[in-house]
Amino acid sequence: MVHLARKHDGQSVVRADDIAESEAIPPSFLAQILHELKRTGLVTSRRGKTGGWRLTQAPAEITLLTVVEALEPETLAQLPDTTGESGAAVSKLWEEIRESTRKILAESSLESLATSAEPMFYI
Repeated sequence: MVHLARKHDGQSVVRADDIAESEAIPPSFLAQILHELKRTGLVTSRRGKTGGWRLTQAPAEITLLTVVEALEPETLAQLPDTTGESGAAVSKLWEEIRESTRKILAESSLESLATSAEPMFYI
């Protein structure tokens, strides 16, 4: 998603092979990720010789929470075990951690991550 955000112009597509090579992701695993992102409506594809993938929205409009919930919906939905003497205290802490994580992800756009990931060159 970060790679697609960097290349986003609303029209152009990026080849899966280019993403896989640039991001060091095995092509077969990337294909699974891209198809899941397409199923959730975050990316779209164009077939053929000039085909590839692109975001369906501007990177500024896509929060990292949206991406996490699309790919790993159970990650932030899991409820801790409240059994045992310490269960309630541990559960309360994990709920606070989960809510803090959700807040950070909701306040962070794909654009902000893509621009912060730009390489710096020093002379």
